[in-house]
Amino acid sequence: MYTVKNSAEFISAVAGLDERLKDVKLSSVEVDKEKSSVIYNFICDKAIDAELREKILDVCEKNTARVFSSVAVNVAKIVSNGDLIVSAAFKFLKENYPSVSIFLEQDDIITSVEGNLVKYKLRLTKDGAEYVVKNGALKKLNEFLSKNFCSEFAGGTEIKPDNLSVNLLSEEVFEGELEKIEYRTIKVKDVAVIDDAAMGDSAVYIEDVTDGSYTVCGKITDVSERETKNGKPFFIIYIDDTTGALGGVYFTKKTTYDKIKKLQVGDAIIARGTMGEYNGRRSFTFDKINLCAFPEDFVKKSRRKKTVPRNYKLVFPEPANTVKASTVFDYNDTLPEELTGKTYVVFDFETTGVDFLNNGITEIGAVKIVDGKIKEQFTTLVHPDYPISAENMAITGITPEMVKDAPKIDKVLPDFLKFIEYSVIVAHNAAFDTSFLRRFAGESDYEVNNAVLDTLEMSRRLLPSLRHHDLKTIADYFGIVFHHHRALSDAYATAEAFIELMKIKHGKNP
Repeated sequence: MYTVKNSAEFISAVAGLDERLKDVKLSSVEVDKEKSSVIYNFICDKAIDAELREKILDVCEKNTARVFSSVAVNVAKIVSNGDLIVSAAFKFLKENYPSVSIFLEQDDIITSVEGNLVKYKLRLTKDGAEYVVKNGALKKLNEFLSKNFCSEFAGGTEIKPDNLSVNLLSEEVFEGELEKIEYRTIKVKDVAVIDDAAMGDSAVYIEDVTDGSYTVCGKITDVSERETKNGKPFFIIYIDDTTGALGGVYFTKKTTYDKIKKLQVGDAIIARGTMGEYNGRRSFTFDKINLCAFPEDFVKKSRRKKTVPRNYKLVFPEPANTVKASTVFDYNDTLPEELTGKTYVVFDFETTGVDFLNNGITEIGAVKIVDGKIKEQFTTLVHPDYPISAENMAITGITPEMVKDAPKIDKVLPDFLKFIEYSVIVAHNAAFDTSFLRRFAGESDYEVNNAVLDTLEMSRRLLPSLRHHDLKTIADYFGIVFHHHRALSDAYATAEAFIELMKIKHGKNP
């Protein structure tokens, strides 16, 4: 057995075994280091018999590193069924681009199959279509569907009438990076269908409702029947969920009139509708209503801090200068599991001074470690709004002229918080850098809850023979060459030192 250098060659070898495998895809690889086993999970649009499965297994065994003593294969038959594709696409968009749910219902996704190519359209308002394109959602959705179905995918948008007043492309919305899309929710019980079995059991706090489409719930405080000028019945309904109250109109259908007429004060409902303005007053238009039981143990949660933006806006990560090609077939038994099992971001700030309350940041440098390898970098100069002393200029080489046109920290910070999201953050003398980070995050109403590791403390504990534990001394000890006192260079050096220190911690580097 040998290690595959190019996974495309591996897939090509499997696909070439039989005509039935021409559209086969590798959906995932499960590695169990303790058992030294690997499982290859394939998807295919044709049924695979035991004989062909054995041939696939033979290819996998030949293309797996010798360190694995056990190799297994799973082949699931997945046909590109329109309903399954629509369901998967809708779920993906709802989870990864929640703001799209303001504009998109499941029946707004239309698919057509042309051979092995599946074309789909998202029926959206003009604002929604522009938002999806601008944020790269179609490309991400194509990639997701291609990994989960044995077809290739091409997506587009189709404009439908815009009945909403929300403009997702406005500067105001992008300035807040859609933070209001992250709502506090109430989970109701015992839903009894009147309108829509697919509505679910989760509703947003009425207190959080602004303009747009929402699912809300609450106990009815008033309900009355009216008629339009044409004699068609409708209902005025008011509800309260203890966080707030709203009222609005519900136009009945033939199938729902009798059930809605039975609603009375004290009943709990969950409803989908649109908040807007009618005759100068705030009003909710109820589109769909189900009965439910409001949770008796409901306790209102405090409003959250700002959420991390879903997309980069100003500063974008780049591939790391030291990035190395790797695939799921690579196996490195010299790295400890603590290093490969988590994502780390090693960062460094250059500042105008050491007092974090009375100084600013002039440069951010950070690198991301994934599976024990440095994969991405994030770097930018920052306009500090504080004078840079001659001493700091001498140390860092950063002058007022260099940062005069740089973005200020409140513009850069959301992108940096996006970069460190879901990561353990690492710094040398971490108390210094994290004090600046938390100060400016707090001023912009963000919260930093990442776990923190300090290479200074690690060095003191793991390299007690060293007389000094500054970054240059540690870099010299490990043979790391870098330009000291520039943020990105310091971040790279700290990252390489961190990897070596983790090896020592787990006995991988004698």
